[in-house]
Amino acid sequence: MVQMRTKKFPGGFTLYETMISITVVGIVSGLLTISLLPLIDRQEFVNTSDQIKNTLRQAQWLALTNRKSHRLKSESGYLMLQQKSGGSYQTVSSEKIPDEISVNANRWPSFSAFGFAAGGSITLKNEDYSTKVVVSPIGRIRQTSIERR
Repeated sequence: MVQMRTKKFPGGFTLYETMISITVVGIVSGLLTISLLPLIDRQEFVNTSDQIKNTLRQAQWLALTNRKSHRLKSESGYLMLQQKSGGSYQTVSSEKIPDEISVNANRWPSFSAFGFAAGGSITLKNEDYSTKVVVSPIGRIRQTSIERR
């Protein structure tokens, strides 16, 4: 009769140890995800405000280099960079604004071919945050601090 050898201390994990480990990892990752969601929302808001500031800088640069007036406008959830041609404005580029962020302006900023700006302020809001991007008449672009609502 052949006798099988078995180790006194078999290697590997038992089913219970594996199930407990998977459960603990699941609970910790769930808690981590819940705590990181506000940071993700804030980062999307910051990215949108940076997108608007960069588009304003691009409009200012294009106005000076092309010697044509440029302005920003928002319509149907899109941020549009427009160039004055003839007596009307033509859209040069258009970027999608996230649906949860509302963008309003008391006056949409525009830049003349000579470096001056028709100042205005653009207000960005979502359910948690708000900020303003302000353009002064001399063309300075700045942003107010992001406030938690």
